[in-house]
Amino acid sequence: MDGSDYGGLWSPGRGREQQAAASPRTPQTLASPRTPQSHARMGVRGAAHTTLAALEAKHAGQQQQQQQQQASRAEGEDKWRRLGTRVLPVFNGGTLQGTVEECNEAVRSCLRSSEQLELVWPEVHAILRVGVFSLVRILHRHAGVAPRYDARQKLAGLAMPSLALLADAVRADVAADSLALVWELLSAHVLPLVEAVFLPLMQFGVASRRRSVRAAVLVHFRDTLVLPLLPALDDVATLCRSQLPLTTPRCLPAIVQMTTVLAALTPADRAGPLYTTARALSAALQA
Repeated sequence: MDGSDYGGLWSPGRGREQQAAASPRTPQTLASPRTPQSHARMGVRGAAHTTLAALEAKHAGQQQQQQQQQASRAEGEDKWRRLGTRVLPVFNGGTLQGTVEECNEAVRSCLRSSEQLELVWPEVHAILRVGVFSLVRILHRHAGVAPRYDARQKLAGLAMPSLALLADAVRADVAADSLALVWELLSAHVLPLVEAVFLPLMQFGVASRRRSVRAAVLVHFRDTLVLPLLPALDDVATLCRSQLPLTTPRCLPAIVQMTTVLAALTPADRAGPLYTTARALSAALQA
């Protein structure tokens, strides 16, 4: 039986044609024309989206830059701490942690990590200050006195023993003798090694003859150890001028050298009390 037996009632696609013929045709909806106002609204939305995307990209870039700066700053601080662990044993009479050349390379690495070379000096001074605090403890050990701390220093969070309390606890000649031993350690052992370690500061133009590591060490030593004990040194000069037998301490040549060097550091020192003490001690040595 083929399709003709059904009297033409069925043929492929015939049902779809009939259904289409039976359903009324709806007129095709025409697109409404865009008005200038709709164009303007679309332009504003597009501009706002572009502006928001630009702000988000800028914020993301700033965050990334801040993270990079923080990471770089943390890396630089870590390098300075490692350099300090190499140098600080010298102030206790020990040796450098590594060779001078290795320490030089560590200094160069710190300089390369520094965002501004002017920020290098605070890091250097921080290392030197801690080293000089070690000399204060050595001074107490030579004087045979346990470190004592002033109440005001404890409140301020300072961990350095009070030299004023030491001067009250020992005789002037004992304080001067202990100071002379520390000066010999500083001048003969600490200064040469510290100057050699920080030589790259000269190469990078950070240090100069007017602003040197040697001068920085001496200033810290002067302010931290010598000036607080200046009354004791004046008493030693008075004791020597009394011309009593056996009153000239053995440390006098070292003390004269120390005060003479420190009194010539700055123009202010040449007209200050340290200069006066240096002249008095020098006169006592020549007498």
